[in-house]
Amino acid sequence: MADSNPVYEVSPGDAEEVIRAVRLCLTGTEVPARLTWKMGLFDAWANRTFVGKIAPHLLAVRAAADAGDIAAIYVADNALQVGEPGLTAGRAWLGRQRGARHLELLPQLAAAVGCGQSAGEFHTVLALQAHTFHVGHLPMLQAALYCEWRAARPDEKSTLSIEEFLRRTRSVMSQLPALVIAHVPTSAIPVASR
Repeated sequence: MADSNPVYEVSPGDAEEVIRAVRLCLTGTEVPARLTWKMGLFDAWANRTFVGKIAPHLLAVRAAADAGDIAAIYVADNALQVGEPGLTAGRAWLGRQRGARHLELLPQLAAAVGCGQSAGEFHTVLALQAHTFHVGHLPMLQAALYCEWRAARPDEKSTLSIEEFLRRTRSVMSQLPALVIAHVPTSAIPVASR
């Protein structure tokens, strides 16, 4: 898809949907001070690391969460390995989830991290939050990309707008629907019989 496709232009609805996804996915925390992108050429990083590694990870964790497959979540969490800042942020976030006993998967992940069975990556926790709060796959990816973009700019946090994020990430955002289609199985809607 071309960047000029109207679907990827910034509109108030786009901004509101991304803000809603970010708020739901980050329930219990804030955007960390550091994640995996450290400034520089955003598109190059996004194509290599986000689209190539983090987005498929988010979708795999989400699929495992939808299936209730905690073992697959641990495997995906341990396989991501994108650096210490993501581990630190994820583990700190899980540590603040202690009161969330009604949630099935987050306490299990926290326990697994505590005993060394799972890594506790930030993006794994974000995907489980998206599952818990029924955030769609595409908004989940957009929220994760926003977290990366925002974390790399700690001195500018008060002046950055969601509209600026959407404008600057348009080329990357245009790739996300294809990732969702490639990684999220669709099932036929069953027909009711009489």
